[in-house]
Amino acid sequence: MNIRRTLLALFSCVATTVAAPPTVIIGDSMFWSGMLFFGGQPSPLARWLETWAGHPIENHALVGASLENGWVKSIRQQYDDLKTTPGVLVMDGGGNDVMSHRADCEAWNDACVEVIDRCIDIARGILNDSSHAGVGSVLYLGFYYLPNLNQAADYANPRLKDLCENEFPRYCYYTDPRYNETTGEGLKTPEMLGSDGLHPNPDGYKVLATMVWETATHHNITL
Repeated sequence: MNIRRTLLALFSCVATTVAAPPTVIIGDSMFWSGMLFFGGQPSPLARWLETWAGHPIENHALVGASLENGWVKSIRQQYDDLKTTPGVLVMDGGGNDVMSHRADCEAWNDACVEVIDRCIDIARGILNDSSHAGVGSVLYLGFYYLPNLNQAADYANPRLKDLCENEFPRYCYYTDPRYNETTGEGLKTPEMLGSDGLHPNPDGYKVLATMVWETATHHNITL
């Protein structure tokens, strides 16, 4: 009996010391702040998620990162370079791809549609690879409205939501941050943009963090 109790105690100790798979962030300046090529720190959005989670979150996002290859490591490459398999993958992607084709997307022409379609294909690849690698779940943050880019946001968000809900159900959970005049939900722009007219102000970052956090808690996802 004593041997049995000792073995049970040892197994219990081992079980309690095995660390849970980490929550990991990949993406762009929604999750990382600073100057391009000059380091930086977690964005206010990421810091709010860390505060509510009660621990630091491994963060590989980069200012200026795109889903396609660009000036800095792409979001696709950020995922490929991960050393461990996340329990939860928090991400965004596509905003800088649109901004790098801003004239086309403001004109809302076929070139912009092609960029967004390519981004969705890359996002699909990340979701497919991460699901097969054993990632527990993905929280994907979409695009808010920016001046002259509403049509791009209205095209991209429903398609990414459909990607999550229909191609990767009960695995990818999408947060659509577009402001809804009827419900008052989402990031109200341009009122909640910072001085650069692109990134949220401090209150705006908290709105986005709250939306991501509520998506997680609604689906019983622990960051």
